[in-house]
Amino acid sequence: MARWARLDERRFIELMARLCAAPAGAVPRTLLGIGDDAAILRWPGGADLLFTTDFLTDGVHFRRAWMPGFLLGRKALAVNISDIAAMGGVPRVCVLSVGLPRDTVAAYARDVARGAADQARRHGVAIVGGDTCAAERLFVNVALLGSVRPGRAVRRSGARPGDGLYVTGGLGAAGAGLAVLERRHRAGTGRAAIRAHLDPDPRALLGRLLGESRVARAMIDLSDGLVQDLPRLCLASGVGAIVEEAAVPVARAAVGAVGPAQARALAISGGEDYELLFAARDADAQAIERLARLARLPITRIGQVVPPADGVRLLTGAGRYLPFARLPRGFVHFRGRN
Repeated sequence: MARWARLDERRFIELMARLCAAPAGAVPRTLLGIGDDAAILRWPGGADLLFTTDFLTDGVHFRRAWMPGFLLGRKALAVNISDIAAMGGVPRVCVLSVGLPRDTVAAYARDVARGAADQARRHGVAIVGGDTCAAERLFVNVALLGSVRPGRAVRRSGARPGDGLYVTGGLGAAGAGLAVLERRHRAGTGRAAIRAHLDPDPRALLGRLLGESRVARAMIDLSDGLVQDLPRLCLASGVGAIVEEAAVPVARAAVGAVGPAQARALAISGGEDYELLFAARDADAQAIERLARLARLPITRIGQVVPPADGVRLLTGAGRYLPFARLPRGFVHFRGRN
């Protein structure tokens, strides 16, 4: 690791994947380890298990000054539920660990617990344990176990050239909310965008439907933004992609908060929307419409999967093709926001 010029998330994950391979004969058996939204485990004679975890750390993922404890607890569960949704599974049980600075007010800590419990009840998740400790910075960690029918987990690696690329909901609201909180933008009211940033709504039902129906061939949740998460799906699948800028659905809350031009930019580069991005056959277009109606959530076709030699590119409204690698990115782990 000392040879790295700077700490890099991808290289660190690759190192962990090499070092932490499951031993032969381990129970449950590891079907998929490090590198997707959740691991896939198989118990003998049972469902496949999905296992995921996420940290939220003060000063990195949020700022305590503007994050109510209740919403912090809700968000800690939400980001993990989103990972299970991206695999087509159902969230089941979790453990919750909290690090509390010594100056934390007791009411704030209770609100974190209440928020986590509220989100857990909403999605039928049992909180079965966890830990608390004193910490230099406030953090919340959730480890969540989900389940999926054997063989039905949706990986990032199933996209094929010719598939359509689809996204749920609208994009850019969470990034716009962060911009308002940081006072980088003052236009509009911004209240709905702030809520989207502080209290995301994981697409649990639609993720499960996309998995059970086998409509989604590959899927990922948009935690770091389209500009970073789509290349991850393409890398796992060994494909390229073309995204039409004009087709990307921009959240109404983002437009109201920062204006249409910046909202469209954030729809591509902003993170933490926790919408689902998936690849599907064109033959399944009607099935996708049916699932959207069942989940009462819009699904938009934003582009197409192409051969890997074509790369991952954005077709702008002006008719230019821009490689995703040249587009602005939002938050990058270990480096902050670009």
